[in-house]
Amino acid sequence: MKIRQFPCDRQMDMMDCGPACLKMIAKFYGKFYSLQHLRDKCGITKEGVSFLDLSHAAESIGLHTLSIKCSVEDIILKVPLPVIVHWDNSHFIVVYKTNPKLRNVYVSDPAKGYIKYSEEQFSRRWCKKEDGLGALIAIEPQADFYQRQANEKIERKKTLENFLGYFRPYKRSFVNLFIVMLLVTLLQAFLPFISKAVIDVGITTHDIGFINIVLIANIAIYVSILLSNMVRDWILLHVTSRVNIALISDYLIKLMVLPITFFEKKMMGDILQRANDNERIRSFIMNNSLNMIFSTLTFFIFGIILLFYNLTIFGIFLTGSVLYVLWVISFLRLRKKLDWEYFDLISQNQSYWVETISGIQDIKINNYERPKRWKWENIQARLYRVNQRVLNVTNLQNSGAQFINNIQNLMITFFCAKAVIAGEMTFGVMISTQFIIGMLNAPVVQFIQFIISFQFAKISFQRLNEIHQLKDEHEDVGTNPIDLPENKSLIVNNVSFQYSLNGNFVLRNISLLIPEKKVTAIVGDSGSGKSTLLKLILRLYKPSFGDIMIGNMNVNNISLKQWRDKCGAVMQDGKIFNDTILNNVVLDDEKIDYNRLKRALDTANIAAEIEKLPLGYQTMMGEQGRGLSGGQKQRVLIARALYKNPDYLFFDEATNSLDSLNEQKIVEALDNVFKDKTVIVIAHRLSTIRKADQIIVMQNGTVVEIGNHISLMQSKGRYFQLVQSQTDLSTNANVNYPEELN
Repeated sequence: MKIRQFPCDRQMDMMDCGPACLKMIAKFYGKFYSLQHLRDKCGITKEGVSFLDLSHAAESIGLHTLSIKCSVEDIILKVPLPVIVHWDNSHFIVVYKTNPKLRNVYVSDPAKGYIKYSEEQFSRRWCKKEDGLGALIAIEPQADFYQRQANEKIERKKTLENFLGYFRPYKRSFVNLFIVMLLVTLLQAFLPFISKAVIDVGITTHDIGFINIVLIANIAIYVSILLSNMVRDWILLHVTSRVNIALISDYLIKLMVLPITFFEKKMMGDILQRANDNERIRSFIMNNSLNMIFSTLTFFIFGIILLFYNLTIFGIFLTGSVLYVLWVISFLRLRKKLDWEYFDLISQNQSYWVETISGIQDIKINNYERPKRWKWENIQARLYRVNQRVLNVTNLQNSGAQFINNIQNLMITFFCAKAVIAGEMTFGVMISTQFIIGMLNAPVVQFIQFIISFQFAKISFQRLNEIHQLKDEHEDVGTNPIDLPENKSLIVNNVSFQYSLNGNFVLRNISLLIPEKKVTAIVGDSGSGKSTLLKLILRLYKPSFGDIMIGNMNVNNISLKQWRDKCGAVMQDGKIFNDTILNNVVLDDEKIDYNRLKRALDTANIAAEIEKLPLGYQTMMGEQGRGLSGGQKQRVLIARALYKNPDYLFFDEATNSLDSLNEQKIVEALDNVFKDKTVIVIAHRLSTIRKADQIIVMQNGTVVEIGNHISLMQSKGRYFQLVQSQTDLSTNANVNYPEELN
């Protein structure tokens, strides 16, 4: 088997190596599955996937798997290939071929491409030192593999065509640009003839007047070229600015409509890198592609002129140019491999910076600065090695190309010199020929740059097109509002939920009624599933099994916008935006209802503190609410939820950062707000939910008790234990010190 016969599919994100390996093996056996489909089958998370996840995914598409531990010797001689191996304790690659005589192992790495390792190199990065064994998954087709249909809709969009759509509104500008480019090229075409005329006519006949006329013509052409280039640059700036905004805006729009699970499974660096991919694509289309059109015109016109001057010189130039192009193209495969490595490291680098800056407080508290810096330096060392290899390849490529180009120009110069001496060519023609060769060399160089840039852009195309093909969170529901049933009680019907396809169930068989216009409290231990249940009702997640109803209607039939307009929520990790306090409460409502705003702020007990500030409601808050205390942030978030005047209110530990005095005032104020609303409150402080109409007690992802405070205390079950534990804590807080210390 030749190396190129086995597929090599690249991972789009840092944690995609497992699904990418599975995609390669499925393709090797003759079936195509999209990377996103295999991600879903694996249940990928930010931590990536495990052997178990890969095994489940492989068997779901008809591939039989067997996880084993073995030595490199076994892989080389015994294990049927291809297999997926766990590499460097953090990565998956495919071993598809071995050479028993030379003891080599051939791998298809989704991050680096095709690589050949010696037995020693492979063992060092795969086997454990203790026993010399490593883990792998052996994979082969089941009997019905070829009869199975891919349970997915595969849309292979023409990525370049999609992005060209951004340029269609500027057809007229591109026509003007083409006319300007054609004009510049035609003006430049006169220059070799002018040089020939100066030497062969002006100098030979000693005609100063003719030389002056030619000089004026030359200056006029150069001025025309200068003005044309200025017009071209202005058109390019005009189109580029608008296209760039459209590209980034559409990417941001797409991100905004993707489900929350997308962001929970993606590394921050991967999301940011795709924003840079938009710029790379724009640069490719606006700069390299347009320059390539201009260079093609130049090559075509000056090629005809050179062919008209001398067929032999044209043949020498064409031969040298073909060798030049072939030499550079021979490096493209290696450059592509290095480009993928570079993109992967850049994503890691961006994720590192986001994580470091957002977690700087914890880094300082725990004296974690030095280890954190070492991790950054490790990434930089790997980036340096990749950049060094890129530089070496570039230097070798440029040196060889320059050598070919110099030999070509030298041969043309010697040929012209001999032709002038033999009287077969005038000196003016020789000088003009050198000018023409210079003009023709530029398009050849531009062609090479175009190919290299296309390779970069192609990677960006693939990464961005993958995002644009993902389903929007409202795609199955639509956006049109519908009439809701008269009974607006929420019914959770046998709901179970798991974060990943093969993960443990966080919620199991939850069934309960949340009555309309009543207060329902949910209590339980940390990790019992309270917040997850709230997010399911808010439709941030979809249940793995079961349904959530509003009256007799499935809540999934309501558009997300309509549903969320009716919901006000204060979550544990609610965010304060980098904006004024006013905009943080009303969230840029076009028509601010100041009476409703005043009521919301008074209820949240924050109005007086805001009005004492020098700029009042126009006071700017920094990122994550800098300038506000923890309690003030929570009260602003409560005011934000109340300002919406929603039918449903969801409070997830909404008062956990408040002191007892503020909490008491807010709880008393909320009693009036709660009267006409359906309310769900999650709280650890059981004193805040005693008045709830219904209390739901959760433990280990299940509902263990339902009732009100009195009935639950009388039953002396889990709720009674939680209340008792808090009572004991508050009692123990009143310590009686010895008299001599008082």
